[in-house]
Amino acid sequence: MYVQKIEGLRHGWENYEELQKRAHFIESTLQSFRYDVAIQEFTFHDKTFRNIIARNEGTHGKRERILLGAHYDAAWGSPGADDNASGVAVLLEAAHVLCGQSLGKTVEFVAFTLEEPQPQTIRFLIGSDLFARKARKAGIDYHAVFILESVGYTDDGEGSQIIPLLVKAAVPKRGTFLGIIANSRSKGIMNAFHLISRQYVPELLTIPYKVPLNGRLIPETRFSDHASFWNAGYPALMLTDTAMFRNPHYHTHHDRSDTLDFAFLTQVTKAVLSVLLKLAHDD
Repeated sequence: MYVQKIEGLRHGWENYEELQKRAHFIESTLQSFRYDVAIQEFTFHDKTFRNIIARNEGTHGKRERILLGAHYDAAWGSPGADDNASGVAVLLEAAHVLCGQSLGKTVEFVAFTLEEPQPQTIRFLIGSDLFARKARKAGIDYHAVFILESVGYTDDGEGSQIIPLLVKAAVPKRGTFLGIIANSRSKGIMNAFHLISRQYVPELLTIPYKVPLNGRLIPETRFSDHASFWNAGYPALMLTDTAMFRNPHYHTHHDRSDTLDFAFLTQVTKAVLSVLLKLAHDD
């Protein structure tokens, strides 16, 4: 349901009103779970955009937080079912399951806007960059940041998975796994996500990969909101089906919900919930 509600043309500049409708849906859905929802507004070329934030306050106070995030805008001309209605769907379902639960660490659920490139600038990741910089300036301590980026597409055909030349890791040639992408600072939470998900959701194949040089050698490993948190010095992961390295519909008008693997999406959701619950109670 969530994927279909978010799916549709919603590029930040070209489809501004449609993007605002998605923002309202996300906000009202989180409110229906009885979260107090905060809005981080900012202006981009005289238009107002919004990051949407819900928070489960932990019993340990605000000393240390975990963040689960996903961007809700789409590339120009694409309905963006995989990129990134799939990520928003996992975020909303995780928020629903955890609403009202007593957790040790505070868990934030953040839907970011303007992740995709806009015509007025060469910058992208605009919403998350603002969020991460403000969090760092405010002295907020994120123990772990998990960014959901295109998590709904699989292809079990031999050779369906493209492996970049500079990736030095054992990567399957069939596109049926979830990639866990980290930098050096994030290696610990990468290993934790891999081990916890393997324990609680063994049917989900996860492939952890620590990028060299903060991802600079493989720019595609910095194409989502986790990179904003890397830049701010936070440990952050990109959780992904690898997008353009697997999905032929990436950033096209064919990226629709009928191309997605909802069983895989369910497994990803279970893995994310297992990790959040484990880490939120781990001192």
